[in-house]
Amino acid sequence: VNEHKNRGRNSRARLQVGGALSVDEARALLKEKVEQAAAKDAAKEARVARQATNQARRQLHRAGIEARKEERLRKKRVKAYQKAGNPIPPEDQDPIREDQNPIRDPEAEAESESESESRNGSGSGSGSDSPGESQFQWYGYENYE
Repeated sequence: VNEHKNRGRNSRARLQVGGALSVDEARALLKEKVEQAAAKDAAKEARVARQATNQARRQLHRAGIEARKEERLRKKRVKAYQKAGNPIPPEDQDPIREDQNPIRDPEAEAESESESESRNGSGSGSGSDSPGESQFQWYGYENYE
């Protein structure tokens, strides 16, 4: 029923102003209009997806900045406690790392996994890496005292 209603609305839409228009030309114009509308919809979907990806990336970047800022402040507090001779509170004992953020970027995780596999040689056993390099992961917070 809706299809029948909508058919009449655009059935006499203007395709060409002035001059003769054959049936083949009219069909070609209609086909071109439909293709342009489909391309426009696809571009809109791609734009929305790109914007969502960029927003997630910006949130992840901001979360990393905030984590580093919190870690700097925590280090200052620990240093002040030690200078005053007071015990360090339990919440300031452990370092704040960037990978503890709840926001995760699946593309960044996939890239880091592929990089780590290529660095480790994917188990090829070539022996070119030193034994400490493939097993040691340094975050820079181990010796914060």
